[in-house]
Amino acid sequence: MPAHSTSWGPTTLVRVDHEYDARNASDGSSRYGAYLAARLDEFHEYGEPEQPLSAGEFAATVWRVATSPVMSPGYVRVRPDLTSVTPRFSEDGEYLFFDLHVPLQHHDLEARHRIAYTWRDWQPGEGSSGPYRPSWEPDSKHPAVLTTTVVRIVADDTWRLVAPQHTRGRGLLDDAKRAVAVLVENINKHGGPLVAALRDER
Repeated sequence: MPAHSTSWGPTTLVRVDHEYDARNASDGSSRYGAYLAARLDEFHEYGEPEQPLSAGEFAATVWRVATSPVMSPGYVRVRPDLTSVTPRFSEDGEYLFFDLHVPLQHHDLEARHRIAYTWRDWQPGEGSSGPYRPSWEPDSKHPAVLTTTVVRIVADDTWRLVAPQHTRGRGLLDDAKRAVAVLVENINKHGGPLVAALRDER
């Protein structure tokens, strides 16, 4: 079930769908909670089931579970015109960052020479409406220039990531929901203006 176009704006890239989560919960409480409960081994340090993850590892893990393809539709919805919002760690494992994958149309690119019209571009998703439509690849009968940019934002100390206190049960769900809320707020706050600038929106 796609999020309504009225839910989105130039700097609103991700949001939580609480209503869908509660309405479609197999356990009568939270669909997201059921997905967490099925993956308890991911929410504690290896070999230490009572030891919660670090704040950064917890943030990355709860985000992966909350978004497609693990949950589809996700507890967290990503704006349809973005390909994905993906957590990653620096090579030394010290920094958590999020990569926002943004398909760009030919007219979004500044170039000295225009791309020939015979080269295909991203196609708007069929059955979608509103300003933030998904982009589909064109048919493969013609050459194409398909450009995606990555906006990378670092989850630094100002994000105030949630340090989990639980590794199972209702406590884990509460920790995870708080962590996701913090991530949604900061991704929109820090990534939203950059994506809006790429889209020439303010």
